[in-house]
Amino acid sequence: MKKMFWAMCAPVFALVLSACTLETPGTGPRPPSAVTLPTTGLTVSGPSGFCVDTGSIRDGANGGFVLLGSCTGLSGGNNPSLKGKTAVLTLSASAPLAQDESFDAPSVEAFFASETGRKALSRSGSARTVTLIESEVENGRLWLHARDSAPNMLAGQSDEYWRALFVLKGRLVTVTATPFNEAPMPEAGLRKLLDRFVSDLQRRNPEPL
Repeated sequence: MKKMFWAMCAPVFALVLSACTLETPGTGPRPPSAVTLPTTGLTVSGPSGFCVDTGSIRDGANGGFVLLGSCTGLSGGNNPSLKGKTAVLTLSASAPLAQDESFDAPSVEAFFASETGRKALSRSGSARTVTLIESEVENGRLWLHARDSAPNMLAGQSDEYWRALFVLKGRLVTVTATPFNEAPMPEAGLRKLLDRFVSDLQRRNPEPL
C-alpha cells in the first residue's frame, strides 16, 4: 500500500496549464461539467461552477486522473468576481486494489506524519519541503492539510492545499483542492470546497450492492 501512496502522490506533469489561470484572453466553448472514465469506471464532476479540463484526462489500466477548474477560466474568460473564490481540483485514482489490500485511514495518517510520508507528499521528493499542518480521519476518509515549498509545476498555484484519500469503487482515490497565489481562497472555504467535491464523487459513484 505504501508503494501505491508514492505513485498517487507523484506529480502529474502533462497538464493543461490554462486550468490554473483566472484570466485568459478570448473566450471559447464551455468545457464539460462531468466526465466518465471508461477504464477506471469513475464519473467525475466538481461543485457548481467547475468544469473538466479535457486535456488533463488520463485513464488506463494503472488508474486515472482528472483536473477541474473554473468553467469561466477554462473557457478563456475573465470574471474578477471569482478571485478568492475558486481553486484547482484534481482527482487521482489507483489501479484496482487487490483483495489483500485495504485502506486503514489511521495508519495512513500516521504514515504521512512520518518523514517517509512527508517525502511521498513532496513534489521534489524531500521531506524538508513539506509541512503537515493538520490531518483528520472521518468516516473512513483521511483529510490532509499541508504545505509544500518545492517548486510547483502549475504556474500560479499556492504551496498550501487540502487533500482527501478514500476508497471508491475498489480504488484508492486522492482528491486535492489547491488555491491560487494571486487570490487565495480562505482555508475554511477550501476545505468546504473539497468536501463538496468528495460528496459529489460518492453520490455519482455508488458502491455496488
